[in-house]
Amino acid sequence: MKPLSPRSRLKGDPFLPNRFIFGDAIDENGIEEYEYLIHTETPAFVCRIMRKSIELPATSASNVHGGQSAMLYDPDEDVSYYACSDGIAFTDFIFFQDEPTAGALKKICDEAMVHYWRLDEAYNAQREGPPLRPLRCLPAATLDAEELAQEIQSLLDSARQANQDAMYRPTLMARVHQALLSGDARVLTEAQLALTEQPILREALLNTARDLIAQPDIAREDGTFQPYDLWAMPLIYTMPHLGHCWYFPQLSELEGVLRETYGLGRASLLHVSPTVFSVEMLRESHCQQLVHVAPALDAGDAFIPEELEKMVAAYEKDRSQTTPRLVLAWVVFSVARGSLTPDKRPAGNLLLDAAMPVVENALDETIEYGEATLFAPEPLWESLATGTQEYNLRRLFFTVTVLEKSVGLDGIKVSIEYQPDALAFQLSFKHAKGHELTGFAWLLPPDLAPDRDAALESLHHALMSLGLYSGEVRNTLH
Repeated sequence: MKPLSPRSRLKGDPFLPNRFIFGDAIDENGIEEYEYLIHTETPAFVCRIMRKSIELPATSASNVHGGQSAMLYDPDEDVSYYACSDGIAFTDFIFFQDEPTAGALKKICDEAMVHYWRLDEAYNAQREGPPLRPLRCLPAATLDAEELAQEIQSLLDSARQANQDAMYRPTLMARVHQALLSGDARVLTEAQLALTEQPILREALLNTARDLIAQPDIAREDGTFQPYDLWAMPLIYTMPHLGHCWYFPQLSELEGVLRETYGLGRASLLHVSPTVFSVEMLRESHCQQLVHVAPALDAGDAFIPEELEKMVAAYEKDRSQTTPRLVLAWVVFSVARGSLTPDKRPAGNLLLDAAMPVVENALDETIEYGEATLFAPEPLWESLATGTQEYNLRRLFFTVTVLEKSVGLDGIKVSIEYQPDALAFQLSFKHAKGHELTGFAWLLPPDLAPDRDAALESLHHALMSLGLYSGEVRNTLH
């Protein structure tokens, strides 16, 4: 190597760089909020990259990335955009030569998007596993007797006012939201129980709470609101022991699978919770913990119901007990409201075939399990009902199959006992001679106020379809 004279022309045959260069820029405050794209060949230009979902015209053309894209002009801002269905927009174009036509620029930007996502995938491939979300733990609060009574009465007054005058509906929503976020599940639970003799008011109160949980409008620091829908996927898996775990960091990899299968684009607002919600967790808070999921995910966090160390310690302790169990849980995710329209639903098992390996890897990374089954995503409350029904039927069919092979079903009678603490009907399969053979708990679907009558009707229907007779239902006191 030898130094070049300051007056000499640079020599050599350079290795030509990629004509698309992506990077950050700095100003007096540090790194700017947006990335930049530089196109080095004719027509050379620089533009700003924004993560911004812009509604595309119905006539938008398909680009080489497989989605839709278009060149758009906003007369109010007097600015041009290249927008695509991935939720990325290029704007603030500065050309170093003559400006190209809109068609020519669109073609260049389509090619730039291919390189943009290839670069993104290359960076992601260098990471060891998915990026971990910061954990957000909100411990349950316990109001004293006076505070609890005041909160309950305030909620009841709002429900009655909203029933008499629609003008008070926003006040009811605000009071219900406050009750859900209070950390004391007794406020909403006791309020709806106090309205048992007023079913119209009770359902209005409960439906308001269900909507706030399943269709949240998330307030951001900049003063804007982002509307989400909460969806869930029932998950049933076996355990060779009693240990149970609810936090599986690698579940965040489902986000890419869901986006691709639904065709939502890589920058769409879809976030998978790495916390798996079990029946026991939902029962303890009467499903009210779910109100924290969407706000945490929108902020890039993961909501967890208790400290991670306590969960791990409990898992290790219970794992020493080798009694097998069948676990029912739900993988929950938030998605921008209205994104999963009926036409976005994939046909057949396309989504489950793609998602199941990710779920199995996430489970295997953290716990010992036997077999796992994942079910199709549905809106939150529908999914809670679907998963519980499938779990109950599986246990019933397994029990009946064992009885049929061992003693036969002739003369088998099923006694049903309601257990409010467990929110379940305890089934006891008895022989004609009166001695008990086996049994299990038929669960009520998790809800703010589980529908006992609907669950009992479903149970009777399932027993009748198998030719089994069930007697009178007994209640177990609290």
